[in-house]
Amino acid sequence: MGKVPSELPDQDDALPLLPDDVPVIMPEIPIRLTISTEQQFKAISDMVRSRILGVIQYQPLTAKQIAQRLRATPGAIGHHLRVLEEAGLVKVVARRVTRGIVASYYTRSARIYDYDLPPEVRGSAAKLDIAEKAHAELLDSTVSYEDDPLRCDAFPHVRLSPERIKEYEQRFTALINELIEETPDPNGEVYGVFFGIFKSPPYMQVSSNASGVPTSEEGEDS
Repeated sequence: MGKVPSELPDQDDALPLLPDDVPVIMPEIPIRLTISTEQQFKAISDMVRSRILGVIQYQPLTAKQIAQRLRATPGAIGHHLRVLEEAGLVKVVARRVTRGIVASYYTRSARIYDYDLPPEVRGSAAKLDIAEKAHAELLDSTVSYEDDPLRCDAFPHVRLSPERIKEYEQRFTALINELIEETPDPNGEVYGVFFGIFKSPPYMQVSSNASGVPTSEEGEDS
């Protein structure tokens, strides 16, 4: 008997083939995985691959199913899955024969990806990558859910000492960690959260004298 062809050539032969009447369930996966290599950073930085990771965060899917969600071709999605798998960011968790073809079901390797990048890719690149993805996803969400407004009331700017802002960073980080470790609700919906503290650009900064009183570096009009 000949080998059953697969949906993707690099599927995991170690996994048993599931019968049609057995559902593919989401397995337990680690909460965090650290992005620590240039290969991983390049793999996750692509916008299509980022969307793939979002689609399979809570549900195992095949390349064809992902392609339908993202309105792409299965071949293109298959290529992106191979890149992600080689970088250790996705894995095959189940296989099933569908119309004579072995379909591999993919999930992420972890629910959340942290960044600990090598010097050659460290710095603003990772920060901008996260911000750009959050911006793109927010735009998609705003267009799709016009009756479900963004849960954000302000974009505040505050003038604080480095010590005080560090305290806020620690408190916000603790809250984010609590949110990440929430047990997924099978009947719930997926929400995105973007958090960042950054020093406002130079044009927003205020100069002060020795007493801390704001001063102007510009010449005043006479």
